[in-house]
Amino acid sequence: MARRRLLTREALARHYEPSVDDREITRHFTLSQDDFDLIATRRGETSRLGFAMVMLYMRWPGRVLESGETPPAPILSFVARQLDLSPGLWSHYGRRDETRRSHLAHLMKRYGYRTFDRSAFHDMTGFAMPIAHHVTQPSRMAAILIDEMRRRSILLPSVTVIEALVRRARQQADHLVHDVLAGDLPPETRCRLDKMLERRGDRSASSLSWLRNPPLSPAARNILRLLERLEYVRSLNLDSARATTIPRVAFDRLSEEAARITPQHLAELRSSRRYAILVAAGVRLEEVLTDATLTMMDKLLGSMMRRAEHRIRDKAIVTMRSLQAQLRLLTTSCRHLIEARDQGVDSLSAITGIDWPRLQDAIGRAE
Repeated sequence: MARRRLLTREALARHYEPSVDDREITRHFTLSQDDFDLIATRRGETSRLGFAMVMLYMRWPGRVLESGETPPAPILSFVARQLDLSPGLWSHYGRRDETRRSHLAHLMKRYGYRTFDRSAFHDMTGFAMPIAHHVTQPSRMAAILIDEMRRRSILLPSVTVIEALVRRARQQADHLVHDVLAGDLPPETRCRLDKMLERRGDRSASSLSWLRNPPLSPAARNILRLLERLEYVRSLNLDSARATTIPRVAFDRLSEEAARITPQHLAELRSSRRYAILVAAGVRLEEVLTDATLTMMDKLLGSMMRRAEHRIRDKAIVTMRSLQAQLRLLTTSCRHLIEARDQGVDSLSAITGIDWPRLQDAIGRAE
């Protein structure tokens, strides 16, 4: 099966084709006095125009002006005006491939340019591998590599070579991450990780699926279920410090993949990648389950506190109402006694209508 393309010429066109914006043309295609002096050593108007264009293209966009290629008309006219030459001379230069190659060799030697050879591929792969941990978008990574090649005076290779370079750097970065995370795992740990992909007892779901789907509603039984999952993850004996030995973005990428990929697909992966993903899954699951357990405990305690507050409040309301009723009874009794004294009436006869059982109960509560 054909590989999926990471890059296309269209995606990198702005890096290979110079802009025809007036400011960009002025910025990249203005000749210096040293340039004029060097160009003047070429014999013939056609040779001078061709030499100038080859030199300028090596500087920007940083590639070889190919045989038969015609620069954009605005750029060609801008350079020709500086040399007081006709842009039409280019058509004659285009027929002289031997002259073009001679100019290339002279300019490369003079300015220290070099072609993208095997050594350059090796050097740029070493440069790109650390970047691949942080930059996942192929086009962005290609742009960084192209800028670095210009800085090193390496003439840009074809897009297919850039794509191969990006692919190799990504592969080496992945292999390094996999090796750091899982390269030295003991056999018993690998065995426990493999069991995560197997069915859990007589259930249809694997242990990994069970771990990835914890209960979330606050309930005492769900706390126990979370603790059961947390105990399982901790029984894997994974060192969480492994996650700190690789870039955080690389670890996050692996743990996110572990959350998406099916156990069946995971079981089919190359062993180094599979164990690295499972280690990332285990470390991340321990964090997630610990946080989920603490959060659920916090919610349950909060709920219990609110229920206790409601009970205390309700009891206080009942008590207050009872006290108010008792106070009213005592107040009424006292008022009758005061009125009887003021009127010279027998006190006992004045309070015969009082609810004596309630009065006795109120006095008992007060005592």
